[in-house]
Amino acid sequence: MSSRRKEKPDEKLGLIRRLRDKPEKDRPGSFSIAFQISVEQLVFKAIGDVAADLVYLFLISFAVLYNAELTALGSFVGLNGVSLSSSGGGLMERISTAELLMTSKNGSVVTADIGNYARFMFISVMCILIVQFIILVAACVIIPSRTYRRLKPLYNVAEAAKELKNIDINSDLEENGGNFEIHTGKEELAGLEEAVNDLLKRTISSYQSQIRFVSDASHELRTPIAVIKGYVNMLDRWGREDKEVLDESIESIKDEAENMGRLVENLLFLARGDSGRAVIRFEKLVINELICDIYDEFSMIDKDHEFRLDLRIDVEATADAALLKQCLRILVDNAVKYSPEGTDIILRLRERDERYYAIEVQDYGIGIKQEEVGKIFERFFRSDPARNRQSGGYGLGLSIAKWIADKHKGFFEVLSYENLGTRISLVLPYDEQEDGVQNNKKFEKTIDKQKK
Repeated sequence: MSSRRKEKPDEKLGLIRRLRDKPEKDRPGSFSIAFQISVEQLVFKAIGDVAADLVYLFLISFAVLYNAELTALGSFVGLNGVSLSSSGGGLMERISTAELLMTSKNGSVVTADIGNYARFMFISVMCILIVQFIILVAACVIIPSRTYRRLKPLYNVAEAAKELKNIDINSDLEENGGNFEIHTGKEELAGLEEAVNDLLKRTISSYQSQIRFVSDASHELRTPIAVIKGYVNMLDRWGREDKEVLDESIESIKDEAENMGRLVENLLFLARGDSGRAVIRFEKLVINELICDIYDEFSMIDKDHEFRLDLRIDVEATADAALLKQCLRILVDNAVKYSPEGTDIILRLRERDERYYAIEVQDYGIGIKQEEVGKIFERFFRSDPARNRQSGGYGLGLSIAKWIADKHKGFFEVLSYENLGTRISLVLPYDEQEDGVQNNKKFEKTIDKQKK
């Protein structure tokens, strides 16, 4: 027996949790991203300029020392026995009179005038510093502006996200059909755009489904409640003494209460499925035995139809026995409701290809209109509401069947003609396959082919 692995919240929302649980001191400051990037670039530029100035001074000083020692002593001895002296009171005068005192090999002191070199070094360094300062001031204006331009697509995404809170979903859905999308035109942000737009689509789709679901459920509950209320009022006025009216009222109230109970159970089943709380237990099953169980059940409770088995192959596959039985009961129950008495209902098992097998339920009933075939798995859809009301249907059975097929990574194929009959094939994989869910699109292709 195997069960599906549920993703832990930390796997889905790990980044969000880490940011939320981060200590306050470790969280990003209140400065904007553009400001932080600009400051970092200016600091790095200033550090680079200082490093370049130091390298320049070192190289010039080394060149002056090397030239002076080579000229005066005939060899380079480095700083060993070398000292610097100058005279005068002012800074420029001291720089201009700078001299190197070097000790030769015989112990005599040799003097080298480096005033011109020192004055060149000083003037050149001051010019470099002035130019660097002017460039730094200009960079304080240029870098933030350039950073903002580069981050503008992100700001556009943020502004568009802010505008979403001002959207009136109900009115805007009518105006643009729910086409809320963010586009920046930048390849680097394509992943972010896709994620945000996909989230918006799923949110809007969920909102629409919720509104439609609540509206349809309210509509379906209104009728049995009105019937029960009507009979209760009739009994309260004058039906207590009339046994025939009393019996009729009790029977009708009981039927409507049972219908409401089935409706509520179906709604709860779908709600648990939508919220991911439904428990699914996969195990190895002999599909032939499961179909035979369904055949025995309906053969016993329904004597108005002739049930036939057509088991062409033996299939052992991975599935949830309870859910698969529920799905087949729904298909057979629909066939029973819409087939005249005395007609055949066939339960067939066949191999579709090397990866999939098909369970078919075929009837010779009233069939389905071609334009409605693609809608039969929608919640609360009924091609003939009056006839479904008489048969006790609420249009949720096939929605539950499709949910079960999806969870088994299978899909449906429908072939139906009015007044000839319907064949619904539940196509399932022999084993769970990661890419199986995508095959639900084959149902839509099958419908398109039928329409053509």
